[in-house]
Amino acid sequence: MKFTKIFTTAAVALGAVVALSGCIRETFPKESAITESQLMTGDASTVLETLLPGIHAGLTSTAGAYEHTDYGYAGWAAYHDFECKNVVANGWLLGNNPNYNRFMTGARGYGYAPNSIMSAMTWMGYYPTIRSCNQIINLAGDNEDYAKYRGIAKAYRAMLYLDLARLFDPLYAEVDINATTYEQGILDAQGLTVPIVTEDTTEDIAKYNDRATREEMFNFIFADLGDALACLEGYVQEKPFYPTQAVVHGLYARAYMWLGCADFENDGLNGELPSGNAAYELAKQHAETALQLSGGAIMNEEQWTNTTTGFNTVVPAWMMAVVTSAETIVSNLHQHPAHFSPEALYGYSQYTSLGVSKQVYDNLSNTDFRKNLIKGPDTTLADFQKYTTIKDQGTFDVIAPYAFFKFRPGNGAQTDSTVGGSVALPIMRNEEMYFIQMEAAYHLYGDAAARDLLIQFMGNRDSNYNFYRTGEEVLAEIIAQKALEFWGEGIVMYDMKRLDMGVTCGFEDTNYYVEGRHNTKGRLPWWNYCVPQGELDRNEGIKKNNPDPSESLKPVEDIQ
Repeated sequence: MKFTKIFTTAAVALGAVVALSGCIRETFPKESAITESQLMTGDASTVLETLLPGIHAGLTSTAGAYEHTDYGYAGWAAYHDFECKNVVANGWLLGNNPNYNRFMTGARGYGYAPNSIMSAMTWMGYYPTIRSCNQIINLAGDNEDYAKYRGIAKAYRAMLYLDLARLFDPLYAEVDINATTYEQGILDAQGLTVPIVTEDTTEDIAKYNDRATREEMFNFIFADLGDALACLEGYVQEKPFYPTQAVVHGLYARAYMWLGCADFENDGLNGELPSGNAAYELAKQHAETALQLSGGAIMNEEQWTNTTTGFNTVVPAWMMAVVTSAETIVSNLHQHPAHFSPEALYGYSQYTSLGVSKQVYDNLSNTDFRKNLIKGPDTTLADFQKYTTIKDQGTFDVIAPYAFFKFRPGNGAQTDSTVGGSVALPIMRNEEMYFIQMEAAYHLYGDAAARDLLIQFMGNRDSNYNFYRTGEEVLAEIIAQKALEFWGEGIVMYDMKRLDMGVTCGFEDTNYYVEGRHNTKGRLPWWNYCVPQGELDRNEGIKKNNPDPSESLKPVEDIQ
């Protein structure tokens, strides 16, 4: 297929959508942007090969430089760990300004209104990348010679829509400010996700494109995953950011875990989709297949604790990752290490000391090697020397207790933001599949079966680990261990949302900043995102939005 056909098809794809849900920001990679001369002289495979990295480029660039946290998929995902209180900013314990934590909106639960940062940044991050997927899907068509490109693009598109569906599907959450209005708003929007924009969505369709129902969205996601699975038959991962059949099965597992949510068995909005144990059974099957295809490797202690390559370099347990480089780094602050690496002295991290809850630290066994990466309240530099590249006491003392040295700057660089910011960050790991197996076993076979799987896995983290409790405490332990395992990766909030799990941040000697000390029995309201105002202005088809959850829950003031 030569230039004329390519240009015509590309024009349709590029001009298909003007609404915000298909906004005009390009996501082609800087290092390999396609030119007119390349189009003129190349065939479709050349064009597709050049366009394909554009999907990944959209996941490593800003959505609009809304904040220093706006550095792509890893930054958007990190917000979710603040939203569910899995990540704690500890710098305030040493007198640092708490606003050095640029993820403060997630930590405190504000900025989620339709005209605020969270909805806009999420929308402007996801939909242009979906648009890049649509362009490739359109260009590849049904030509089997281009199946790889279609498969990769459809897997990516399914992943992005799955995230959006889980963020925007409004589930009941208790609030104490304007409760009646908020609860009615949740009921009014029940079962709605986001508009679906495909390679066939025209400008006219986009102007009247309502939010898809949960049933419509997941049927669409499963269709994409099914096609991706077929297209990627025999495909061997060429780059760590390209999905494989193992990743596709992992996405199936994530999707079916979501559909297992108990709320959905009651609301009747899954339609013909599986729910409850039927969904958990399918999640389990796909997780097992994902592990079979990927090899099932689990990160070991050396990979976790390496002070140069820890969580910045692809290892066999990583099924897919995003990769930043000198060419894609926007600034010394628009990058993950600037926020999450205490050794990246060029960023916010030394002032925010992102880490874990005091309760998590206190409950963590001393024989769990992950605890060695957390600075304790009495930890000295001599104690910690094996686990950090910091050599002087003064620099170490600036870092507050409970800081987690999980993510290392690239090559261990402390002052060079270009080297330090050039990192790989996981999107999906084998370990997630093991945790899906555990939880599915809990729902399907009971606490004993789940506990056995938990103990088996945890032997890779703590050789002395054991767990004797029963019932719902087994499920709570699975999620607690999953939260620590995926700290900073944006995974566990989705689990807590579907399981209606609460948070405890207001307790004696808490290390949560005062504005983020929420105690709840169930979901936090800002786990339900709002459609941004810009989309509402351009898309007349959206009739119902989720209620604004911002500051709808008061933090605990009197800690007993």
